[in-house]
Amino acid sequence: MLKGVLFDAAGVLYQRPQSTGQFVADRLQERGLPAELTGEDRLRQKALKSEGSRGRISPEEYWDRVLQMHGLDDPEERQRLVAAIDRHSDSVSPMPGCQETLAGLKQRGLILCIVTDTMHSLERKMQWLEKAGIAPWIDFVACSTVLGVHKPDPAIYLDALRQAGLPADEAAFVGHDAEELDGARAVGLVTIAVNHDPDARADYYLGSLTDLLNVPILRGTGEQGGSE
Repeated sequence: MLKGVLFDAAGVLYQRPQSTGQFVADRLQERGLPAELTGEDRLRQKALKSEGSRGRISPEEYWDRVLQMHGLDDPEERQRLVAAIDRHSDSVSPMPGCQETLAGLKQRGLILCIVTDTMHSLERKMQWLEKAGIAPWIDFVACSTVLGVHKPDPAIYLDALRQAGLPADEAAFVGHDAEELDGARAVGLVTIAVNHDPDARADYYLGSLTDLLNVPILRGTGEQGGSE
């Protein structure tokens, strides 16, 4: 039996009315600008996102530079849109069944961690977890901007395991992104996919988050009264 579960956050435990990418695409289209980048610009955006996730540039700088790539040349208009993107980031709500699932896992004595890639501070991330009603169930958070690395780098999964005091073979990673699931597998974690990419490879596939309570290896180490 496993003793801990590591979760991705966005798209697994909480959601927004629209993904941030779709929100930005819609705002660009409203302005008659292309919603998608191509060629070299797409590679530049990916590199910038990596820099942001490692805490090397701020979210504001990231979006300002990306909006310039999309052809939004007016600095004041970019500033307004960056502010709108920042407000959108706060519009989080729990995924269906999230709180029920986390409570059930805690009652079984499992240690629950989040492994998150973000361009924001850990404090901002914790505000979102509080707003979504998730924070009370979470024991530890491994945050990319704190560590200076992001998934699928082994270091971010290993940091969560270090905080939990668990070896990799006693924990699972629950995620949706194919690359992040591959990274978890590479460090020896059991992999569980939910709301996943079509090409995701995992040991278990879930139809919904609540199905996590039915995964045999997560039966737990014993019932407890609740979250500690």
